[in-house]
Amino acid sequence: MHREGHYGTTLLVGAGCVLGLGIVTGMIATAVMMMYARIPDQDQYIPESIISHRGPTHSIVFTLTLAFISASTITYPFHFGQQLAVEHNLITTVLIVPSTVWAFFAGVVAISLFTHIITDTLTKGGGFRVKPLWPVSSWGPALGLCTADDERWNAALLASGVTAFVATILHELYYSVLPSFAGF
Repeated sequence: MHREGHYGTTLLVGAGCVLGLGIVTGMIATAVMMMYARIPDQDQYIPESIISHRGPTHSIVFTLTLAFISASTITYPFHFGQQLAVEHNLITTVLIVPSTVWAFFAGVVAISLFTHIITDTLTKGGGFRVKPLWPVSSWGPALGLCTADDERWNAALLASGVTAFVATILHELYYSVLPSFAGF
Protein backbone atom coordinates (compact mmCIF):
# COMPACT_ATOMS: atom_id res chain seq x y z
CA MET A 1 0.00 0.00 0.00
CA HIS A 2 0.95 3.59 -0.32
CA ARG A 3 1.16 6.26 2.35
CA GLU A 4 -2.58 7.01 2.39
CA GLY A 5 -3.55 3.38 2.88
CA HIS A 6 -1.12 2.93 5.76
CA TYR A 7 -2.25 6.12 7.46
CA GLY A 8 -5.87 5.06 7.03
CA THR A 9 -5.44 1.66 8.66
CA THR A 10 -3.37 3.24 11.42
CA LEU A 11 -6.21 5.69 12.12
CA LEU A 12 -8.66 2.76 12.20
CA VAL A 13 -6.53 1.12 14.87
CA GLY A 14 -6.13 4.51 16.57
CA ALA A 15 -9.92 4.76 16.85
CA GLY A 16 -9.85 1.48 18.76
CA CYS A 17 -7.10 2.86 21.01
CA VAL A 18 -9.18 5.94 21.82
CA LEU A 19 -12.15 3.73 22.71
CA GLY A 20 -10.04 1.39 24.82
CA LEU A 21 -7.63 3.82 26.45
CA GLY A 22 -9.59 7.07 26.59
CA ILE A 23 -9.14 10.26 24.60
CA VAL A 24 -5.79 11.50 25.89
CA THR A 25 -3.95 8.18 26.03
CA GLY A 26 -5.58 7.00 22.81
CA MET A 27 -4.55 10.14 20.97
CA ILE A 28 -0.98 9.81 22.25
CA ALA A 29 -0.97 6.18 21.09
CA THR A 30 -2.35 7.20 17.69
CA ALA A 31 0.24 9.96 17.28
CA VAL A 32 3.06 7.50 18.00
CA MET A 33 1.53 4.94 15.64
CA MET A 34 1.27 7.55 12.88
CA MET A 35 4.98 8.34 13.30
CA TYR A 36 5.89 4.67 12.93
CA ALA A 37 3.29 3.78 10.28
CA ARG A 38 5.68 4.01 7.34
CA ILE A 39 8.97 2.91 8.94
CA PRO A 40 8.96 -0.53 7.23
CA ASP A 41 8.79 1.12 3.80
CA GLN A 42 12.05 2.97 4.38
CA ASP A 43 13.69 -0.15 2.96
CA GLN A 44 12.85 1.28 -0.47
CA TYR A 45 15.66 3.79 -0.02
CA ILE A 46 18.26 1.06 0.51
CA PRO A 47 19.71 -0.66 -2.56
CA GLU A 48 17.86 -3.92 -3.24
CA SER A 49 21.19 -5.73 -3.35
CA ILE A 50 21.42 -5.01 0.40
CA ILE A 51 17.80 -5.43 1.49
CA SER A 52 14.68 -6.24 -0.50
CA HIS A 53 11.43 -4.35 -0.17
CA ARG A 54 8.90 -6.06 2.11
CA GLY A 55 11.57 -8.43 3.32
CA PRO A 56 13.19 -8.13 6.77
CA THR A 57 11.57 -4.76 7.55
CA HIS A 58 8.14 -6.35 7.19
CA SER A 59 8.80 -9.17 9.67
CA ILE A 60 7.92 -10.05 13.23
CA VAL A 61 11.63 -9.97 14.15
CA PHE A 62 11.98 -6.38 12.88
CA THR A 63 8.74 -5.33 14.57
CA LEU A 64 9.68 -6.70 17.99
CA THR A 65 13.27 -5.42 17.74
CA LEU A 66 12.21 -1.89 16.79
CA ALA A 67 9.51 -1.88 19.48
CA PHE A 68 12.05 -2.96 22.11
CA ILE A 69 14.68 -0.41 21.04
CA SER A 70 12.16 2.44 20.71
CA ALA A 71 10.55 1.78 24.09
CA SER A 72 13.91 1.46 25.80
CA THR A 73 15.12 4.70 24.19
CA ILE A 74 12.08 6.63 25.42
CA THR A 75 11.74 5.10 28.89
CA TYR A 76 15.11 6.03 30.38
CA PRO A 77 14.94 9.79 29.61
CA PHE A 78 11.31 9.81 30.79
CA HIS A 79 12.28 8.16 34.09
CA PHE A 80 15.34 10.41 34.46
CA GLY A 81 13.17 13.50 33.92
CA GLN A 82 10.71 12.39 36.58
CA GLN A 83 13.55 11.75 39.04
CA LEU A 84 14.95 15.23 38.41
CA ALA A 85 11.50 16.73 38.94
CA VAL A 86 11.16 14.90 42.28
CA GLU A 87 14.67 15.99 43.40
CA HIS A 88 13.90 19.64 42.57
CA ASN A 89 10.47 19.51 44.23
CA LEU A 90 8.56 20.07 41.01
CA ILE A 91 6.54 16.95 41.75
CA THR A 92 6.26 15.02 44.99
CA THR A 93 6.50 11.49 43.62
CA VAL A 94 7.11 9.58 40.42
CA LEU A 95 3.88 9.89 38.44
CA ILE A 96 4.25 7.05 35.96
CA VAL A 97 6.25 3.91 36.63
CA PRO A 98 8.95 3.37 33.96
CA SER A 99 7.77 -0.17 33.21
CA THR A 100 4.35 1.24 32.32
CA VAL A 101 5.92 3.74 29.92
CA TRP A 102 8.04 0.97 28.38
CA ALA A 103 5.10 -1.42 27.95
CA PHE A 104 2.86 1.30 26.50
CA PHE A 105 5.43 2.53 24.01
CA ALA A 106 6.61 -0.96 22.97
CA GLY A 107 3.00 -2.06 22.50
CA VAL A 108 2.03 0.98 20.47
CA VAL A 109 5.08 0.69 18.19
CA ALA A 110 4.51 -3.04 17.70
CA ILE A 111 0.83 -2.49 16.90
CA SER A 112 1.73 0.22 14.38
CA LEU A 113 4.26 -1.99 12.60
CA PHE A 114 1.96 -5.03 12.63
CA THR A 115 -0.78 -2.81 11.16
CA HIS A 116 1.60 -1.87 8.35
CA ILE A 117 2.39 -5.51 7.63
CA ILE A 118 -1.27 -6.52 7.64
CA THR A 119 -2.17 -3.64 5.34
CA ASP A 120 0.50 -4.74 2.87
CA THR A 121 -0.94 -8.27 2.82
CA LEU A 122 -4.12 -6.86 1.25
CA THR A 123 -2.21 -6.39 -1.99
CA LYS A 124 -1.34 -8.86 -4.73
CA GLY A 125 2.26 -8.63 -3.63
CA GLY A 126 3.82 -9.42 -6.97
CA GLY A 127 7.58 -9.61 -6.56
CA PHE A 128 7.30 -7.85 -3.22
CA ARG A 129 5.35 -10.06 -0.86
CA VAL A 130 5.47 -9.44 2.86
CA LYS A 131 7.72 -11.94 4.64
CA PRO A 132 6.46 -11.84 8.23
CA LEU A 133 8.37 -14.93 9.33
CA TRP A 134 11.76 -13.81 8.00
CA PRO A 135 14.47 -15.21 8.59
CA VAL A 136 12.81 -18.52 9.49
CA SER A 137 10.62 -18.73 6.40
CA SER A 138 10.25 -16.95 3.07
CA TRP A 139 6.46 -17.48 3.16
CA GLY A 140 4.73 -14.40 1.81
CA PRO A 141 0.98 -13.92 2.28
CA ALA A 142 -0.87 -11.80 -0.26
CA LEU A 143 -4.67 -11.59 -0.26
CA GLY A 144 -4.68 -10.09 -3.74
CA LEU A 145 -7.52 -7.64 -3.11
CA CYS A 146 -5.73 -4.77 -4.85
CA THR A 147 -2.37 -3.51 -6.03
CA ALA A 148 -0.23 -1.36 -3.75
CA ASP A 149 -0.73 1.68 -5.98
CA ASP A 150 -4.51 1.30 -6.33
CA GLU A 151 -5.70 4.85 -5.72
CA ARG A 152 -9.26 3.80 -4.86
CA TRP A 153 -8.15 1.36 -2.15
CA ASN A 154 -5.64 3.79 -0.67
CA ALA A 155 -8.20 6.61 -0.67
CA ALA A 156 -10.90 4.34 0.78
CA LEU A 157 -8.62 3.18 3.59
CA LEU A 158 -7.65 6.77 4.39
CA ALA A 159 -11.26 7.97 4.31
CA SER A 160 -12.36 5.05 6.50
CA GLY A 161 -9.60 5.71 9.00
CA VAL A 162 -10.24 9.45 9.23
CA THR A 163 -13.99 8.89 9.56
CA ALA A 164 -13.61 6.25 12.26
CA PHE A 165 -11.07 8.29 14.20
CA VAL A 166 -13.08 11.53 14.10
CA ALA A 167 -16.30 9.69 14.98
CA THR A 168 -14.57 8.01 17.91
CA ILE A 169 -13.20 11.30 19.22
CA LEU A 170 -16.64 12.92 18.95
CA HIS A 171 -18.23 9.91 20.64
CA GLU A 172 -15.78 10.00 23.52
CA LEU A 173 -16.13 13.76 23.92
CA TYR A 174 -19.91 13.51 23.99
CA TYR A 175 -20.19 10.52 26.31
CA SER A 176 -17.08 10.84 28.48
CA VAL A 177 -15.83 14.41 28.67
CA LEU A 178 -18.89 16.65 28.32
CA PRO A 179 -21.01 14.89 30.97
CA SER A 180 -18.36 15.71 33.57
CA PHE A 181 -19.06 19.43 33.10
CA ALA A 182 -22.10 20.83 34.90
CA GLY A 183 -25.15 21.36 32.74
CA PHE A 184 -24.45 18.74 30.07
